[in-house]
Amino acid sequence: MASPHRAPHSSRAGIAARTLVRRRRPDIGPLRRAAAFADADPRALAALAPRADVLRLPRGRPLAEAGTTARELVVVLAGEAVAIAPDGTRVTLGAGTQVGGREVVAGGRHAATVMAATAVEVLVVDGPALRWAVAEGAARLAPPATPAPPATPAASSASTVITGATRRRGELVGQHHP
Repeated sequence: MASPHRAPHSSRAGIAARTLVRRRRPDIGPLRRAAAFADADPRALAALAPRADVLRLPRGRPLAEAGTTARELVVVLAGEAVAIAPDGTRVTLGAGTQVGGREVVAGGRHAATVMAATAVEVLVVDGPALRWAVAEGAARLAPPATPAPPATPAASSASTVITGATRRRGELVGQHHP
């Protein structure tokens, strides 16, 4: 009977010790789909990829809540979201829209609540990784959205959270980045 304190002798242990371990390359494809990372060096994206997730979220799921500290960048890859300003004004957001990136870098709070208007696919990059990417030049955050005209000040407050949006037919609509 073998002693419980000693491992039984096995020739397989020596084989396992000599086997090469191959590392898989991180999938940088989802990062490339986001305009913020489209021009980045692949090595920087490979370092960032483990800190980024692609999520498929159902309609009605919140992506950001007004007044909360921004902790991650959310990029809408497919589907539509809606930004709801504190006064109830709604702004439709499409693919390519970045939510929370500038607030994460600045340590700010979300100015509007953003919810999935349809089922959405989003890229989520956590705050420390985003700050590293910006410092390394691997991330290019979209400039702030064009402010709404003075007649709709609530839409302009919502646009402070949402970057990469443009005006079309009287409402803010997220840019599409193929």
